[in-house]
Amino acid sequence: MVIGATEGRDLETAMGIAQEFHLKVVLNHASHSQHILDEIASWKVPVVFSSIYDFPMANERYDSVYKTPGEMAKHGIRVAFSSAAAGGEPAAQFNRNLPYVAGMAVAYGMPYDEALRAITLTPAEIWGVDKELGSLDAGKTANVVVANGDPLDVRTDVKQVYIGGQAVPMVSRQTILRDEYSRPPKTK
Repeated sequence: MVIGATEGRDLETAMGIAQEFHLKVVLNHASHSQHILDEIASWKVPVVFSSIYDFPMANERYDSVYKTPGEMAKHGIRVAFSSAAAGGEPAAQFNRNLPYVAGMAVAYGMPYDEALRAITLTPAEIWGVDKELGSLDAGKTANVVVANGDPLDVRTDVKQVYIGGQAVPMVSRQTILRDEYSRPPKTK
């Protein structure tokens, strides 16, 4: 069962019900759960963190949401990042920003290797597809991103993407507009 809640008291209520009925649980969101991280760690459940860009609550520090994935990692909580919006609705426009969410978590204390793992192998493990996806191992589906730098750095350009071992065309409406408007204007 996937439990989507952002605040600690909601997570505690949901986990109480899940434990009563012996449900296997994945927590989703948990962006305002800093005060119950010991409790979350005791539940031994993974967290899919989907909104690092969420606003802090009135009683939280400005950087509390940014720090939460790193704090979770320090508590031994398995964290994966999602490109879904805070409400859980699909947010296709955020997919391209997923590596930068992990990069932001690194900037606020999450170990680099854990942040990279949070967008690769950990989600595959959480959803039970780690035998086929999540890492570059023989026999797994070859989904690879080739870039000119650190994949978690916004300054890095993706040069090629392979899905299932097949090259994906790297031309899109965005790249066409970028190229068109980044050229110097033509002089008469």
